[in-house]
Amino acid sequence: MSILIVSKNCNFAVEALAGLASKEDFTAVALKKASPSSAIMLPYKDVMLLHVKGRRHVQTRLVEPSVTSVNRGDSYVLVAPGQVYHWVGKYSNVIERSRGAEVALHIQQKKDLGCSGASSVITLGEEKTAGFNSSHSANFWRLLGGDESSKAVEAGHPDEDELYESCLIDTNMVFEVVNDELVPVEEYWGTIPKIKMLDPSKILVFDYGSELYVWSGKTAPLDQRRVAKRLAQELWEDGYDYSDCDVCPLSVTELLGANRTGSAVSKQSSTRPPWALLAKVTQHMETILFREKFLDWPDFTRVIRIKGCDDEDKQTDASMDLKPCDAKLMLEPNLTEPDMELEGNHLGRGTKYFDEEVSILLVPSVFTTHRHYEITTQSVTMWHILEFEYTQLPQISLGQFHSGDSYVVRWRYVVTVTGRELNGQPSRHSAVGRDRCAYFCWQGSDASLNEQGAAALLTVELDEELGPQVRVVQGAEHPVFLHLFQGSMVIHSGKREGSDPYQRKGWRLYICQGNEKEEAALVQVQCSGRSLRSRSSLVLVNSSRGTVFVWHGAKTCAHTKKIAMSSAEQLKKRPIEMEFPSEVDIVITELNEGSESKDFFKALGGNNRHLYVSLRHERGSYTHTPRMFHLGSLSGTFLATEVLCPHRTTEIPVPYPFLQADLYSASQPALFLLDNHHELWLWQGWWPVHNEESDGDNKNLRGSRAVLWQAERRAAMQTALDYWGLKHGNSRPRAYLVWAGLEPLAFTNLFPIWSDRDDIAELNISDGKKPGELLSVEAELARLTRSTYPAAQLLQRPLPDGVDPTRLEFYLDPNHFQHQD
Repeated sequence: MSILIVSKNCNFAVEALAGLASKEDFTAVALKKASPSSAIMLPYKDVMLLHVKGRRHVQTRLVEPSVTSVNRGDSYVLVAPGQVYHWVGKYSNVIERSRGAEVALHIQQKKDLGCSGASSVITLGEEKTAGFNSSHSANFWRLLGGDESSKAVEAGHPDEDELYESCLIDTNMVFEVVNDELVPVEEYWGTIPKIKMLDPSKILVFDYGSELYVWSGKTAPLDQRRVAKRLAQELWEDGYDYSDCDVCPLSVTELLGANRTGSAVSKQSSTRPPWALLAKVTQHMETILFREKFLDWPDFTRVIRIKGCDDEDKQTDASMDLKPCDAKLMLEPNLTEPDMELEGNHLGRGTKYFDEEVSILLVPSVFTTHRHYEITTQSVTMWHILEFEYTQLPQISLGQFHSGDSYVVRWRYVVTVTGRELNGQPSRHSAVGRDRCAYFCWQGSDASLNEQGAAALLTVELDEELGPQVRVVQGAEHPVFLHLFQGSMVIHSGKREGSDPYQRKGWRLYICQGNEKEEAALVQVQCSGRSLRSRSSLVLVNSSRGTVFVWHGAKTCAHTKKIAMSSAEQLKKRPIEMEFPSEVDIVITELNEGSESKDFFKALGGNNRHLYVSLRHERGSYTHTPRMFHLGSLSGTFLATEVLCPHRTTEIPVPYPFLQADLYSASQPALFLLDNHHELWLWQGWWPVHNEESDGDNKNLRGSRAVLWQAERRAAMQTALDYWGLKHGNSRPRAYLVWAGLEPLAFTNLFPIWSDRDDIAELNISDGKKPGELLSVEAELARLTRSTYPAAQLLQRPLPDGVDPTRLEFYLDPNHFQHQD
């Protein structure tokens, strides 16, 4: 009765008032527990250890949360209730560190992987830095089953990162749920997944060994989702079998670093370990661990990041439109041969030279006389230069250089000149010139500036004849210089008195360079499978055994094979630097790519063809000489300057005519277009960090420099497409963009020797670039030449690439403006 009275004086219904007045005893209510099958499908565990490893396609994988899983060569993210740790190994590369930091920060900020209470990311390393807290370190190891005295295992060989990538990617498995079955998606089996495969109407199952995901598109049928869940559970309970793979993703940590003892590691089991993850994810709700497996997952955090800038209010007239280079002129072959001119005489390649001189007489006729120069070497002397002294080397050591030293070479020679008679016939008379002398100052790529300066000064001191002095940089030797050693030149790594940094258990590897036997040179490279090149020949030496392997790549030209064998024969002269024992016979064995012996791969650390791009199965022709152009607008006009190989020849192909230094020694940011016949590569440099940029953030660059750089990029991309169209017709352009420090393996293998530059990689990663990213020139040019943007995107900083900050109003669509009557 009281409720009816109250209801007359208020706006609530009688039923509502009765509900408010009722009393319930919730202690008598029995809550229904979640079934184990549903709980196990959560996309996270209480404690998760994420292993971040790789260089070009960094892999972030769930591994066993154990002390033995952590090694000093990688980066790790540990996720626990209310805690996120980022552990950085002392020998991890900059790409692993950067990616690990980004993953950890995302988990903490977005409360991903079930981590909701972490106030910040705790970064740990082996070196105690500012803000180091020993309690954090102790807790990190305790979560992994250790104690505060626990330590990471030793790091592995530098090759391990790329081997890990390729071997782990081969184990990827993707299924599609069709009716009541799991059907393998062959296109993405053993490859890196791409975002285009995520069809909203489909259900896919991704099996990464330690992680198994059921991904459901937003429009996938509900009954199919139930079927997918059941099928995934059955696949999970069947265990795993990776017997046909190089590694097992669930036990791969047992093969990394000091854990690799040589004992066999199990690749199959009837059950998966309890720390592994069986998860269900829905479209647009994917976890960071799932997204990290994809090659091209969009990273919107790089777009919306806002940075302050002191010169934001500065206005500059930066609008510019550079015209692309004339591709027709670029395609014209360059037929110039190398020539060195000393004291007014042309020396050609060091043996002979034909000089054409055009004479115009009073009569209306023009004829050409030919002068033939013959160059004869009288003697060659070589000195090893130290900072305060020099030592003359014995004759047996002529041509034996070290990359960490500098040398002075004296060349005494005579030039004989013959011409033609008045009737045009070759002259029977010749003029023998005076004795001549030239000094070459050779500087190794690893020599210190002090030693290089000392070599230049001592060259002047040694030059008693007052002859010309020529500076020679390692890798850019002129054929005249190479000819002095008649095919016996060898460049060893390190210093003459020091240790050999490239040697592996008594084995040394050399790549053969040069286009003639007399110009051949063996250059020591890292004794690893990463140094192999399918278009070259390499020489593998074990001095103590007297063993010499000459390895020929699958696409090595016949003349390169002959030159490599000739260089190997030169080693039988037993130069002191090769350290062959006198009592050991030197045995030379030829090997071809694909039929190597076990001893050969054992010397290189294993049969690891993943470390280089093998052309064994390629059917195309590889008798071309790559060409490279330096693109820029320094003179105000966008021009292409061809980079020429110092020992080039027009008669035979030169497989590796360029060096990494050609790219990295240029003024930055730089653009280079590399034509490898089968594809085009547009290499893009980096923004150098100057002292005046106190914030150290490359993204803060504004003004005409940044706009000019984007204009040059657009012109370079259009040049690349024009170049491809003229050379290959209407075929789809195979033109790709790469960034300095983040080059893919397919690009680095176009150079005879390549060293990773982590310092440059760090700059481009901080600028939003991704390691190993392979962008289409066509797609990127379309993005840079986009004409309109939403207003919200133009208000963000940094601006999209290609947008002129002084003309933002031109990028707005007319529909974006409000019309007033």
